[in-house]
Amino acid sequence: MTVTCKYDDGTIEAHFVAETEATDYGVPGSPTWHEVIDDTIEIQTLAILGVDVDPASLPKDLQTEILELAEDFE
Repeated sequence: MTVTCKYDDGTIEAHFVAETEATDYGVPGSPTWHEVIDDTIEIQTLAILGVDVDPASLPKDLQTEILELAEDFE
């Protein structure tokens, strides 16, 4: 399943997309839920100070920092 989230602190606005996988406790009858597969998180759109930015044009370390903004979302 594909999920999305939005981060907006007034300076940076980023939309993220990621894939999830069904997870359970591994015993019969246990509930199931979806967890984000961390290495599938991508920056879908990015704006800094209202200016659209191509995430691929940013240095890798800055891309990594922006991707970490998605960690606070479930």
